[in-house]
Amino acid sequence: MDNITLQPVQIASLCADTDGRIAFVDGKLVAVLVRLSEELHGADGRAGQWCVEVGFGACDVGVLSVRFDGLDAARRWIAERTAMATTA
Repeated sequence: MDNITLQPVQIASLCADTDGRIAFVDGKLVAVLVRLSEELHGADGRAGQWCVEVGFGACDVGVLSVRFDGLDAARRWIAERTAMATTA
């Protein structure tokens, strides 16, 4: 399995969604994740979920909105995407 690292980072956003993670696979940047804030997403029930803000390579999602209930789910998704890319 690839070495997946999720490095905490604060995102200079123009909204309250500022808690982020930079995702690396084997030292290569594959995604920027952002945690949906209570302030903006509490009413719609998405607060606390993690969203792919931008992805690269196998984790590029274009304009799709990909969300996860937690960082473990995000890590599994990254592992699956990168594994598919190496077998294709």
